[in-house]
Amino acid sequence: MKVSLPRPQTEVKVLEGDSLQERFRALETSPVLRARTLHGLLEVSGAAAFLNHPVQSQDQDRVTLHYRTTTRLDMISQRLLQEGAPVSVINATTATHVIIAVFYGAQAFFVFDSKNKISEKNTEMKKVVKKMTSLVCSDLHLDVKEKTKSLYDCSLYIDVGSWKSPVSFDKAVEIYGSLPTLLGSKGERAVPLKVWLYPLKKLDKSSVCAALSEVSETLMHQAENILEHLRKQIRICQNLMTSQTNLTVIMWFPALKDKLIEFSELLKEYKEDLQREITEMDEVIHVKDEKVKNKLQNILARHRQSPFSAEKTNKWLENKETELKTLNDCKAADITVVKSQAELQQIIGHSQMTRVMCLTLFSPEAKDLFLATLKQHIESHNTVQNDSLLLRPVSINQKVLIDVQLFIAAKEANDDTEQTKFIAASVSGDCFQEYSVQFYHAGTIMSRNVKLGLKPDPPQIAHIQHTNVSLKLNHLLNKSTERYVVEYGVVSNDGMDNTWKQIVYPEALKELHVLSGLEQDTEYQLRYAVADNQCMSNFSWIGNFKTASAARPGQPSVKMNRDAIIVSWLKAESDEDCPVLRYMVEYKEAGLEGWSSVQTQGPECECTLTVPHSTCYRVRVSAVYENITSKPSEETPVPVDVWSIDLSVRKSSILLEVLKLQRLKKPVELMGWSDEENEVKGFLQCLPYISQLRFTQPERISCEEWEKQKRSFLLNLCLQAALTDTPGTTETNVETLLSVEEYEKCGFLLDLCSHVKDYESQTGRSVLPALQPIYQSAPAAWIIKLSERKSSILLEVLKLQTEKKPVELRDWTDEESEVKGFLQCLPYISQLRFAVPHNKTTRSWDKRKRLFILDLCLQAALHQKETIEETVKKLLSSVNYQKCDFLLDLCSHVKDYETQTGRSVLPALQPIYQSAPAVWSIKLSERKSSILLEVLKLQTEKKPVELRDWTDEESEVKGFLQCLPYISQLRFYLKREPAVKFLLKLIVSASECDTNQGEIYTELLTSVCSYTSFPFDEDNLDDFEFQIEQCDFLLDLCSHVKDYETQTGRSVLPALQPIYQSAPAVWSIKLSERKSSILLEVLKLQTEKKPVELRDWTDEESEVKGFLQCLPYISQLR
Repeated sequence: MKVSLPRPQTEVKVLEGDSLQERFRALETSPVLRARTLHGLLEVSGAAAFLNHPVQSQDQDRVTLHYRTTTRLDMISQRLLQEGAPVSVINATTATHVIIAVFYGAQAFFVFDSKNKISEKNTEMKKVVKKMTSLVCSDLHLDVKEKTKSLYDCSLYIDVGSWKSPVSFDKAVEIYGSLPTLLGSKGERAVPLKVWLYPLKKLDKSSVCAALSEVSETLMHQAENILEHLRKQIRICQNLMTSQTNLTVIMWFPALKDKLIEFSELLKEYKEDLQREITEMDEVIHVKDEKVKNKLQNILARHRQSPFSAEKTNKWLENKETELKTLNDCKAADITVVKSQAELQQIIGHSQMTRVMCLTLFSPEAKDLFLATLKQHIESHNTVQNDSLLLRPVSINQKVLIDVQLFIAAKEANDDTEQTKFIAASVSGDCFQEYSVQFYHAGTIMSRNVKLGLKPDPPQIAHIQHTNVSLKLNHLLNKSTERYVVEYGVVSNDGMDNTWKQIVYPEALKELHVLSGLEQDTEYQLRYAVADNQCMSNFSWIGNFKTASAARPGQPSVKMNRDAIIVSWLKAESDEDCPVLRYMVEYKEAGLEGWSSVQTQGPECECTLTVPHSTCYRVRVSAVYENITSKPSEETPVPVDVWSIDLSVRKSSILLEVLKLQRLKKPVELMGWSDEENEVKGFLQCLPYISQLRFTQPERISCEEWEKQKRSFLLNLCLQAALTDTPGTTETNVETLLSVEEYEKCGFLLDLCSHVKDYESQTGRSVLPALQPIYQSAPAAWIIKLSERKSSILLEVLKLQTEKKPVELRDWTDEESEVKGFLQCLPYISQLRFAVPHNKTTRSWDKRKRLFILDLCLQAALHQKETIEETVKKLLSSVNYQKCDFLLDLCSHVKDYETQTGRSVLPALQPIYQSAPAVWSIKLSERKSSILLEVLKLQTEKKPVELRDWTDEESEVKGFLQCLPYISQLRFYLKREPAVKFLLKLIVSASECDTNQGEIYTELLTSVCSYTSFPFDEDNLDDFEFQIEQCDFLLDLCSHVKDYETQTGRSVLPALQPIYQSAPAVWSIKLSERKSSILLEVLKLQTEKKPVELRDWTDEESEVKGFLQCLPYISQLR
């Protein structure tokens, strides 16, 4: 009865498209099954559920991999079909068909969607997916670039297995690799892929039942295309609303989003109605009935005539995309978009915005007639209305888009941003035609339709005069001209544009147009536009011109007599057509604004000014013509008078009255004054009227006494200014007094502080706070002689500052109280400096300066232990002092103090020495080794010591031995021969101490010398010259030790074995200068053979034999 045939076959391919028809084609569905699936009459699952996968978004990259495998074909016997079935069997069942064959197998769809927006072409995804299909799962290796491209989500639709979708790319690769095993070893888990049906009644040969007649496949494709198109349009709506590019615009205009939502909902409702209508035919779709075919044709025809047709809905969506693009372009170009008349009027009426260009856009708030038509069509149960046939969305043509881009380009090219503003208006109303440009000037509409693409030729200048210019303006080709709109403005000196003025010439037919009311000798810029009753052109390119200048007179000269000032000048070189009528003479008090003027009776070139010439004046002259006045001549100053007065003879109140009568401040020269408080206060009131205060020394007073009196008078004036403090006057008055010549500002302010402190002590009044603004604007650095002024005064001054400033010391006293006093000033000082006096040598000055620094550090250790590190750091930075030398001198200085007083100070300095230099560098010829020992004891860890010099005194050598327990490395600074001798003394002394006192100094000494770069710094280890120097040093040391042993009979060399065991990697020697026996002794001290490099040698037989004895201890000869 059943025949089973094996049909093993596997096919893998990448689907080219993502439409519904492509999906049906991949599944090989018949038209009837397609129709039933579309209309929801069939439930799909497994691989067939791929039909319901969401449509691809326009912001999404997608590749679909289709896997199909078949196992067997099962069929019923052909004999059964030929013999037929009993009539009783056919009549006993309600079935209409019998299954005659089943094709078994399985399918899988892997849908890869990019996680991000499309950044590369779809082909890049295909390359990765195809690589997945071309290799076995375990052999799949992606490079870094391909891994980046494999960041996809994978939706899985499969006939076998129980995986939950979506899965990662790696999981998808794993599943793909396992597909061949999923059906079982014998294909027992395969599912039906295709079923063949045979009409049951055909088994009864007497039946005349008609065969299945399906609806035309072309009509079914048309229905599928319509439903697919509706689905895509719904998806496009969603994309427009959710696209990252449109989010800002959608937030600006919620009404725009509402319309997209409404359009999407109407499409969904219409799609459901259409799908339901087609579904109602399904009951009879397999019956051969021409009426069914006609009914489906009518449905499709009615759709094409409805407002939901692809042409109309596509046009509406294109319009919305264009509207969104326009708004996004405005946003990208930083163009303000206003949404109401009130906002528009606010910008137009802005006082500083003379010109406004406004692009009128669509209004999202306006009623959409097309949406209303769609809604009406659905409410009328999809009945086509006659009026709806005529209504279709208004198309936004290409010219509109070009105009928008022209507007944006004009905005980008706009240089006059202060006066001209480009905006867009989304406002409904009869006055706002969509996608037109309106032009406003000074709050008034000039044109509602500016054509930015039209631009007239630049204006032509026909004739230029002093105050007007004649223009020749051009027409536009093939355009009528009713008026010209001309804008002009003055070009400022810096080249920036000033305010644009506007004038309209209604008589467009005139050949020349006169622009008047201009300033003479002034450069202007000019542009114009052409207008008629329908539109206005864009403004022309800017043209520049300069008005003619009137000749001006020469610079005046001034003569003064007792009662008047006589002014004369060279005449202006004018034209005969425009003669000079008279001259205008202007005069001004120097430093004050405003000019006074007089005019001559005629063109004479002299004028007498009857004004007091005891006041400072400036004069200038202008030529007066019939309609204009020339620019002024160059100015001439009038000599300045100086008030000279002796206030010990005259009252300051008299001087004040005289100064008040002046228009301009003048200098005052004092020859004497009174120290009475009333007179000092009286003169203080004169200061606002004085430009400069001077002093003239009388012959009867000595220079020293005069300076003393002058200083006392100025200090009293400043004190009274502080006592009578009014906002702003104290600082001004003190600045005036500080401008006195030959009076140093630092000294003055310090003297003023001392003077005020004395006054406060005598009266109990507080005055110094009133002077704080003066001290806050004090000099950049304070200069002081502490030998002449108390440090307490400097402290008061520094406390008045808002920020730290440098202090420069020119002298000081060594008194302990003053040193303590200056120490309190350090927290208010940013940097301490020293100035070398002319009467001091540099060496003696440095010695005194260092002693002062050491005294300060000592006092800081005694009284400011908490801030000792910061204090020492600041003091050390103020002198040219090596840190090692400074810390050693400080230790010595403190030890002396401790010896004299019996007090313990050094422990307070321990934080300083714990953060000491990485290497101690010392000259033992200048400093005691006991000081170095004290310093080293203060450290928490051993550090290297570099000897730059030393003494051969036995006590100092033994003293240095005591330092060895606190030293990590002993180094020598150059001086090879003296260093070798000193080291030998150390070795001998250490040996004696070990013998006599039972100490271990020899072991300590060899340990501090047993390092690779001995006796030099490790930084020089790679330097070839230093390597040679190191070898010479060690060979010299061995030679001296051998000589010592010969002379004394003592054995010293074995104790040095640790030093030579850490010797250089290569021994470098000149045998022409040294005995081979010395090299032999050195090599014997080593525990391993090392290379020897010969730089020179002798041919003497004894030396050659001697060197032969060295060979057993040499690893390599170079």
